[in-house]
Amino acid sequence: MIEAKIYRGIEYVRISELPEDQKTSIKNWLNIDVVIKIQTESILMSDCILFKDYEFWFKKIFTKAVAAEEANAVTSEFKTKKKPVGGLAFD
Repeated sequence: MIEAKIYRGIEYVRISELPEDQKTSIKNWLNIDVVIKIQTESILMSDCILFKDYEFWFKKIFTKAVAAEEANAVTSEFKTKKKPVGGLAFD
């Protein structure tokens, strides 16, 4: 989870500054109404979300999805292999 940036008391994160895996995942989750624009003295940032929304997504959605993917990867490594054709059967 990245840290919040603060501009005039608004805690936010920029989607474009997220790590690539988070950026892809959060774009699939976001509702357009959650995205905000922040105008600073020098730039208009149109890809921001409030930190509280990012934090909720990270803790409730992203970390669970990553954990599930990791569990599936481990499970697939331990699947039993087929018995070889003509192999001996042990009782």
